[in-house]
Amino acid sequence: MSIHSHTQVEELRMLGEEFRRMFSVPHLQELARQTEMIRRNRKCKAQDLVSLCVFLGQTISSESLVRLCTRLSEATGVSLSAEALNKRWNERTVKFLKQLFLYAFQQKICSVISLSSPFSRIRILDSTSFQLPASYASAYRGSGGGGSEAGVKIQLEYELLSGTFLELEANHGVSSDAKYGQTRIATLQPGDLVLRDLGYYYIADLERITEKGAYYISRIRWNTQVYQKDEGGEWTLLHIENLTKHLREGETLELPEVYIGFEYKHQTRLILYRLTQREWDKRLAHHKKMKKKMPKAASRVNLFITNVPADILPATQVYDFYSLRWQIEILFKTWKSIFQIHVTKPMKLERFQCHLYGQLLRLCLVANVTYQMRRLLWEKQGKEISEFKCAYMVQVYLNRIHAVLFCTLQHPVSVLTRLFQDVSKNGKKARRCQKATPFEILGLIETSTAGLPIAA
Repeated sequence: MSIHSHTQVEELRMLGEEFRRMFSVPHLQELARQTEMIRRNRKCKAQDLVSLCVFLGQTISSESLVRLCTRLSEATGVSLSAEALNKRWNERTVKFLKQLFLYAFQQKICSVISLSSPFSRIRILDSTSFQLPASYASAYRGSGGGGSEAGVKIQLEYELLSGTFLELEANHGVSSDAKYGQTRIATLQPGDLVLRDLGYYYIADLERITEKGAYYISRIRWNTQVYQKDEGGEWTLLHIENLTKHLREGETLELPEVYIGFEYKHQTRLILYRLTQREWDKRLAHHKKMKKKMPKAASRVNLFITNVPADILPATQVYDFYSLRWQIEILFKTWKSIFQIHVTKPMKLERFQCHLYGQLLRLCLVANVTYQMRRLLWEKQGKEISEFKCAYMVQVYLNRIHAVLFCTLQHPVSVLTRLFQDVSKNGKKARRCQKATPFEILGLIETSTAGLPIAA
């Protein structure tokens, strides 16, 4: 066995040890006693409910109780009636699964070494939401109107370089993004880069990020008031349309010192980027689908602001670095298309909450294993993997990981080794036409796309 292969097996063995520690039967039973989920010896034990809700429970919010009982019996040998299983969905089980999720989230499944970057961390904050049956409105308030009166919004702050979840919270479907974003500013450290959607910012928040010694890149709306100071100290309102009408496709224009806002003016860099025809057509199609109205001239230009110095991040790279924000959208896509977290039929509230916390824990496990595989493949083979492909492979292998943890009581390293081989063979990220991959943007792989032109 080569040195690289030996190191690879050892790291996968350490990952397997983390699984065994987190899901050890004594630990689960102790947590069940603390939360009073199990107060006396029963046929259905703590590890059996974890099996159903975390490892086998992708469909507990959509399948019938009879089918779930069959799944449980086939996987664990525990036979329950539909009514007995229904009684297990109660407040104590919800508390148990929530505490297990919080424990696993805080412990992390493994320590992941960060990729190299000009920034110490790249923190991406976004949310995904979905509607729920109206009977859940007291616990998860929805928007009402044309939508359901009940809904849930999951806030996720994700660190791109290490692939870790910094914070994950499920709340009302109408909870404020901007207010949640303010709570995360307190956790910033010098050298962090913050990437967020427009809905997470107040202008004063940008100043707080700067005061923390952190950086941001953000788009601004086309009608945002942008000012410059003249030599006499007077404010001059800029007309963005006049500045951009002479830009060519794919061309970038930088104004190194502008001020945004009406009452409070924040100093920042402004980068204007004119979309290519292909990018513009895609945006217009999206606006038509979302029934969004916007002046044509404004829709053809991206307006970015950043406090990152030009010697760290040139104007021509700002657009690419902001596009890294879409990595969190890939995560949300896996949640809904692979894990079906949003599929919920009417049922008792406690059963849905067991599904929610069980799936959040499942998603954390898959994400951590995915990015451990990413690091190993990059270090050992110089390959960049597709997060979507890898997440699918990991969730398929969860059944085998469950079997060695709770049934055969073997070490998971053999399963993880097979998974690594499959990811290595079939998990490589595919290149999209004229699009740089995240590793190319970070400078880990030499990019094959031409740099963007910059206006004089």
